[in-house]
Amino acid sequence: MNKLITITFLCFFILSCGDDKRTVNLEAEIQNLRQRNDSLESIVNGIKDKYVFDSLTIRQIPNYANTNKLNSIYKEEIVFVGYNANGKTSVIIGDSTYVDNGIKVFDGDTLISKKGAFQHEIKLVKDKNYYGGILKTENEFGKSYEVPFRSAIGVIKN
Repeated sequence: MNKLITITFLCFFILSCGDDKRTVNLEAEIQNLRQRNDSLESIVNGIKDKYVFDSLTIRQIPNYANTNKLNSIYKEEIVFVGYNANGKTSVIIGDSTYVDNGIKVFDGDTLISKKGAFQHEIKLVKDKNYYGGILKTENEFGKSYEVPFRSAIGVIKN
């Protein structure tokens, strides 16, 4: 009977030691996961105040004053354009805009995006031609941006 008790006690003791080792390993893993979680939280909190874009394109915009003559200086602007291809970036052009508890566009037309660029054409029918609309982008992460805009184009007379 004493042998049975001794063997049982030894088995229990050996198994208990294994559990202590396992507990120490699990506690170390939990501590490691906490550190990783804290690191990820700081990254996510940093993103909340920034604009996040899914894609990027580069635009080369020549200066309007370029003559392209031999020995002339050619100027251009190179722009990095971030955009969201998730369908949540839009430009809406209309006859007029109204801002009061939200932005409204009258007779609006949503422009189609091609790599972050929205092509717009307007026929110049008056000495001064006005148009306006809404520029908007949002993403699952980061800040959203929405702003009304208004622009005018004057006609050059001969």
